[in-house]
This record gives sequence, C-alpha cells and structure tokens, in this order.
Amino acid sequence: MDSDSLDSIAAAPLGKDIGQADIEAFDRLTSVDLSPEEIRLAENPDQSAPGERRLLALHFHPEWVPLGLIETRLSRAFPGASDRMVVPTQHNRVMAMGPWAGVEVDCQAPEFGQKIQLLIHMRSQAMAKAGRLLEMIDQTFRFRALQLLEILEALTSPDESMAREINDNGLDREALDLASFFACRLNELIRTRDVIGSPRSEMLKNRLLTDFMLARNQGLDPTLFANSLSVANIVKSMVKHRLDLGHFSTAREVIEEARGLGAGIVIPHPPLFWPALMDDLDVDGWEVWNPSTPRHAQFLIGCLERAQGRSRRPLLAFMGDDTHMSSKIRPNITEDKNGKGREIGFQPPWRNPLVAEALARTGQSRERTMDEYRARLA
Repeated sequence: MDSDSLDSIAAAPLGKDIGQADIEAFDRLTSVDLSPEEIRLAENPDQSAPGERRLLALHFHPEWVPLGLIETRLSRAFPGASDRMVVPTQHNRVMAMGPWAGVEVDCQAPEFGQKIQLLIHMRSQAMAKAGRLLEMIDQTFRFRALQLLEILEALTSPDESMAREINDNGLDREALDLASFFACRLNELIRTRDVIGSPRSEMLKNRLLTDFMLARNQGLDPTLFANSLSVANIVKSMVKHRLDLGHFSTAREVIEEARGLGAGIVIPHPPLFWPALMDDLDVDGWEVWNPSTPRHAQFLIGCLERAQGRSRRPLLAFMGDDTHMSSKIRPNITEDKNGKGREIGFQPPWRNPLVAEALARTGQSRERTMDEYRARLA
C-alpha cells in the first residue's frame, strides 16, 4: 500500500496504528462471552408454535451459544412438544445435546472435483468410539480456521488474477488499498490479541473480515467503503474457490466411519451439491428444503423419488432450518446470509399445501422422516 493511500485512510478514525477502538471492536467480535442482553436474545425465540406436538431440528448451528440457553429457547418455542429429535450440527465440530450428537462436515468428492458437506447424526454415546471420525473432522476444522489468514494475506498481496478480477468488476486501486489496510489491521490484531489456540479461535471465520470492516468504517466515504467490501468479497471468493481439497477426507471415508458408529447421513442444501445427488453415496436422504436454497422443494422431492431405485436404503426427505445462533444474538455484525429470520425447528414448507401434496404423493412426510430416521440410528 502506498503512503498517500495510507495517509488518506489514517485521516479517518482508523488511524495509522492500532488504537483502542480497533481493540475494542476486535475483542467484541471475537468474544465468546455473552452479555446479559445476548443471553436474553438467545433464550427467547423469534416465533413459537404452542400447538406443535413434534419438534424436529436436524440442521442448526449453536456456534458459541451454550446449549442450555438453546434448550430454554426451544422449550419456549415449542412448549407443547412431547416428541423431540434435536441434533446440533456445528461446522466441523461434533457436538452432543441430550441423547443426540451431530456435525456438518466438509468433505472432498474427487469423483466430481468439488467440496461437499454432509450432516452426520448419531447417538451421544457413540462419541466414545468415534476417535477416528473426530480426528478427521478436527483436521478439517483446523484447516478451515487457517483460511481466514489466507484471505488476509491475499488481500495484502493480491496476485495478478485477483487484481484482474478486481479491475474487471470496476473497482479501483483506492478500494483495494482500503481493503488491504483492513486486512493488515485484522491480521495484526489476530496475532497480538492471543486468539489462535484460545477458545476465541472458534471466531476465526471468514466473515470476521467483513464484520471487522463494518465495525470500523466510521468516517469513511460510503462509496469507497462499499467498494472495499466488494474487493474483500471478491478475494475471499477466489481463495475459497482455490481450496485444496486434499486437506479434506473424502465423503466416502467420512461416511464409512460414520456408518461404523451407527450414524445417519444427510446431504444438506443439495442445490449446492447437485452431482452428489446423482452418485451412489450411502446416505439416508437429502434436504428438500433449506432457507439458503429455498426454491426447489417440489422438484427435489421428485428427484428423491426417482433416486430410490439406486439407493441402499429408502431415501427420506429432510428439511433444515439452518439457523445460526450468531444471527440471533449479534445481528448487527452477522452477514445476512446466515438468516436473521430463521428459527430452530421451524421448517414452514412441511405445511405448504403444494409441498405437502408432493410429499404425500411420494410417501414422504415429516412424521415418517422423524420416526424412521430415529429408528435407523443404532
């Protein structure tokens, strides 16, 4: 970054050197301690279904919110639910909640050259025998945590293809310099605030960069700042696209280990992983609806029915609310894609007449999924 650009940025509240405002913003963004207000938000759902007797939640992310608070949230959202199957699915972290444990794990699928994700659900006691699976998932977690540092390094010194992509999107050098400045500042804070290796390392996710930029954009020209966010997102996408799949276990390896523990496997938000639906992976079913890919429910139900013939066991229809608890307790610093409107246990299409008709036509229902899937988990 040239000195003129640095001087112009330093005129804003950011300053040339790390200041107290930077430290406070960073510590707030990486804190895993909840304030009284955050506890209140965690315990109180955005909606409730007092007449619902069943609660099925197989795809949600507690993140750093204690499970006891989530239990309170669910008891308030579903006060009449006498039949529950609630399984947390943290990203690349196996987590137990009552009788069930789960995880959403990143895998490589070399057959079609891309990363895919799998939801794994098992009984909590199976974790005592899950050493190999936990080791595979932990390796993935540690690698993904390092990706943020790769993004920060790439923003500091973008290669030719990144610079070309930035330019092709109509973004100028000034926007790149500002994004690079934020990346340098955040990288320095990560290294000097003793986050790596501490409980706060859970917060080293890719969105930390944009959250930090949003927290420290006071006094900056709105257009320049918006362009710098665009630069950051372009570089982030390119780093993620270049992901070395060799760092991940294969989907088949993960499935084999999970099956040995009596676990079930579900393909989440399948529109993101179309090839996996046409493969012969040993899974229990797919999500036919997820708020991140909401428009394909009826189509996916039909695809699920047509795929039954090549499946090792009857495929079940799942729906995932994909709730991220960070969007509930810190909505001002969470990316919109994490879904402020989502709620654990609420999957509205189960009750949509057109979707319900497609489900009934193919022998699928929420009740069947809940009863049969629970029976499969040895």
